[in-house]
Amino acid sequence: MSRLPTPLPSPPLSSGGYLPAECSVTEWVEIYDYAGGVRFRGFVTRKGVEVTLFIFFDQGVIGKDLKHGLMALLELSGSSDFDCSRLVVCLDRSSDTEDLKDLTRDLGWVGFELTTLEDWAGQKNCISDTWLFLAIDV
Repeated sequence: MSRLPTPLPSPPLSSGGYLPAECSVTEWVEIYDYAGGVRFRGFVTRKGVEVTLFIFFDQGVIGKDLKHGLMALLELSGSSDFDCSRLVVCLDRSSDTEDLKDLTRDLGWVGFELTTLEDWAGQKNCISDTWLFLAIDV
């Protein structure tokens, strides 16, 4: 796992806006799951006392065996190193439709629910054309 400090100021959102002052990216993460043969990249945000781990499931991840990697992500997000209250997975919308549908269903069985970026961006109904967001409380 790689952890790098965040450059200041926080990076812009894809909508062209910036994260509100009360919400910042605190760490970047890159996690390798050697069992599943995938790499996860993401970041940790802090808004007040709430800490959230965002992980991107790009085309190189969707359609692969994610069982061990997902278990590790859930454990990591709840560990004392991160102490997150939520884990948000960001699914690449340009992935194979059937693989994306299957993964969304499987994550729903685990307890993930669709979410928007409203809590972090400070804007109503903030979604992405590129990513589909699912969250779970840790």
